[in-house]
Amino acid sequence: MQKFYPILLLLILPNLLSAQQVWDNFEDIRKGTYGFINGVFIPYNENPDQSGVNTSLVAASYTRNAAELFDVLILDAQMADLGDYLSGTKQISIDVWSPAAGKTVQITLENSTLALPANFPTGRHSVYLATTTVANAWETLTFTLDGQPDPTVANDNVDRFVLLFDPNTNNGDTYYWDNLNGPELADDPCQDVIPDPEVFNDFECNQHTSFVFSHSGVNFRRVVNPDMSGNESAYVATYTRNGGEETDVIIGFFDGNLSLEPNSTLSLDVWDPNAPTEVIISLQNENNDVILEMSQTTSQSSSWETLTFPAGAVSDATDIAKFVILFDPGNFTSDNYYFDNFQFGIPTSVEDISAVNSFDVSPNPVSQEAIFNYELDAPAMVTLEIRDTQGRLITSLQNGRQSAGQQQAIWNAASLPAGMYYYLLRVDGQVEGGKVLVQR
Repeated sequence: MQKFYPILLLLILPNLLSAQQVWDNFEDIRKGTYGFINGVFIPYNENPDQSGVNTSLVAASYTRNAAELFDVLILDAQMADLGDYLSGTKQISIDVWSPAAGKTVQITLENSTLALPANFPTGRHSVYLATTTVANAWETLTFTLDGQPDPTVANDNVDRFVLLFDPNTNNGDTYYWDNLNGPELADDPCQDVIPDPEVFNDFECNQHTSFVFSHSGVNFRRVVNPDMSGNESAYVATYTRNGGEETDVIIGFFDGNLSLEPNSTLSLDVWDPNAPTEVIISLQNENNDVILEMSQTTSQSSSWETLTFPAGAVSDATDIAKFVILFDPGNFTSDNYYFDNFQFGIPTSVEDISAVNSFDVSPNPVSQEAIFNYELDAPAMVTLEIRDTQGRLITSLQNGRQSAGQQQAIWNAASLPAGMYYYLLRVDGQVEGGKVLVQR
């Protein structure tokens, strides 16, 4: 049905290789949120040097703000008891690519309520230091305890991780870093979650893609969901379009080659501030050859909706390695979008939509006209579309608010070529679909 993710076996196993927890590898594990950043931070950046210590496809890029002596990145997450880190039984580590040897990297663990910008040392539980030993190459830095500025902060009352590159200087150097191994989280929501291989990326417990590039760079990151109505995910992606690019893109790789069935779909939850906006997903091989390009258009402003992309036309392709996502291509807009739940699926029964009591399309196969009958249990915003196997819109049979009760739409397929077509029914943001065969 779909590709196999060999990495899942690693995700399901407990972390047996180190005592500490992987906080961030910028690929399949993302813990904590970056609440404050002084410099220029690009979390989804292709690794500039995949030789040596760090062979990851993705690594974070960070350029210091030269105006700040103590330039910081802050991650927010409640940590478990830190006693073992004070004693040295356990240690924090990070892979770092530094422009020079002899650069200090500092980590301060804090209580975010107590530690204020101008009240040092209050709230600062502990400070850890490491020093780079090579230039322009990856190395793993292991941190040692430098001191406890505020020993009154309890070992289990720390929720802020502060990372500083070359503190107490005014340089604007660029560093790359990856594979942050830090203290165990007090409450890890993904601890007992079995990964779902059909979810490419939900920015939470299923992160089976590697984002390697976006034109917007610093404006594409994982954040707390700002609107949980319509999408209850805790974390989503935020993306501000680069208004200087006509074809602004986000580029990523699947964990392994993607294969599809004739009735396969891809879907993406989108929060668009100014609908309608065209959203394109392009499936490509490793040589950047386009296998399939699919387009959908948002219909709701400032609310979540699910865009569904029929992808069955490439069921015989076995070399789909990467994807490109474009928001509002062909324009120079700079809107801020949120997106989430990029996933694989096969259209299921429209009756799975909670507001639909019954649904029928007949005849199917069809040669002239097909009649869609469905019943709504309450008034709702409804769209009913017919699309071809390339995802292109053939016709919209319904687009607007409908009252409760029995509804009907007629599709005239007499002038269309024989073949498979898809219907997509969206009711108040919920989307399901199926297929209709046109015969001659």
